[in-house]
Amino acid sequence: MVVLFMYLKNLLAAVAIIDEMPLEVEDMAAELIKAGCQDRIIFSAADEDPAEIQGVFYQYTTKPGVYCSPDFITLIVYSKHLSVEWQRLVCCKELIHACDSEIEQTNTEEEVQALLEKILGPLSTEDFGLADLMAAKDKFAIYQALAILFPLSARDEARKAMSEKKRTLEQVAAWACLPSQLVELVLSDDWPKIRNDLVVGWG
Repeated sequence: MVVLFMYLKNLLAAVAIIDEMPLEVEDMAAELIKAGCQDRIIFSAADEDPAEIQGVFYQYTTKPGVYCSPDFITLIVYSKHLSVEWQRLVCCKELIHACDSEIEQTNTEEEVQALLEKILGPLSTEDFGLADLMAAKDKFAIYQALAILFPLSARDEARKAMSEKKRTLEQVAAWACLPSQLVELVLSDDWPKIRNDLVVGWG
């Protein structure tokens, strides 16, 4: 967990003063590579039903040569049937998951099925376990990804433009290339505290 938040805070610091939107997920991947989280990160669109799988990542090692050190590679697969806005958010979410500790990742078909059941339904208050933890972290990572892809500097610019009637919510969402319902949350008065309590203040 400490390692995850170290990388998360690296990403937040990298975008802190950026107000040109949209931020590219590939640039966030490059930051993680630069920080030493991975050697290579690959994004791949797949013909998957978003109701079943929106995004998933796989990690493996390769050796470029006999006497070379192995490269640690993350492959992020996302549904091509998602809107571009959701594709970006899901890919950023999976980037965050790529830094999770081993126990918080799904490795078997049974674990994946349990995770899906938890995500598609309410979290159980009676059936605690690994699936509950993974489902909670999957939802939690959406807000972490949102904080990365819509930094506070861009939020300030958007709120100013909206207060001056220069932009609508839909125009801001298009500018950020993020789902409008989540952009509305970022623009709300509650977001700075949510961001600090749920994203920045942990770890």
